[in-house]
Amino acid sequence: MPHASPLADMKAEAKVAVVTGSGRGIGRSAAIALAGTGAKVVVNVKRNAQEAAETLELVRRAGSDGMVIQSDVSTDTGAKTLIEQTISKLGRVDILVNNAGVGIAAPIARVDEAIWDKQINTNLKSVFLCSKYVCADMLKRGWGRIVNVTSVAGIDGMAELIPYSAAKAGIIGLTKALAAELSPGGITVNAVASGLVASKMGRSLVDYIERGREANASTDESIRRWEARHTLTGRLPEADEVAAVVRFLSSEEAGAITGQVIVVDSGWSISEARNYRDVSG
Repeated sequence: MPHASPLADMKAEAKVAVVTGSGRGIGRSAAIALAGTGAKVVVNVKRNAQEAAETLELVRRAGSDGMVIQSDVSTDTGAKTLIEQTISKLGRVDILVNNAGVGIAAPIARVDEAIWDKQINTNLKSVFLCSKYVCADMLKRGWGRIVNVTSVAGIDGMAELIPYSAAKAGIIGLTKALAAELSPGGITVNAVASGLVASKMGRSLVDYIERGREANASTDESIRRWEARHTLTGRLPEADEVAAVVRFLSSEEAGAITGQVIVVDSGWSISEARNYRDVSG
């Protein structure tokens, strides 16, 4: 009887990972990072099929395969569809990365109910729904990894990002409670709190903040000024660096880590440890 090749064995044991909001940014980087471990990756987007197709191609270039499922995970139907279709077509879900998110900057006086609901539903409700629907499959097999992408805004809060900060703080509480509930079933639940990342959304937010100081500055100038003042490393973290932590927390080796929040922000959240010495006024 011919012996199965190591590659065949690896593919037979390949895990299945679902990454919400993986058309670009941290989600795309997480999908590629997990593909690099041999996992089959389900790319999820709400609308942009072109971005999803590009992510799937990058997953394949990383040496794995997967599929695209287009659904709105901020709704019960969309979250349920994502998980059920994955199980139907790929057999199971081993890893769930709850990354879908949106940030809308505005002072509270301009935050109406629609803006509040959009950010709470996309950032927080989606985490609850996808986790709810994936649990039964993971518990049945006695193994699972859930990694939730939150933000330092959920730890410290950010002016003019009140709904976003509230949603990201909610993810932290949900992560800890879910970890406590699911740990007997072999499932770990952790969160990665990113700072402003060198992505489209992160760059746009930095530019929005800095243009209040110097309206004529270019986006690149705004970002360089913000990085120098608010990070310890002198640069924004890259999406790939956040994804590397997601990949580790999704691994067998991270089995003793659950209910934790890992911060990846280039030292932004503790930058006052250096800035307190500035007495220039």
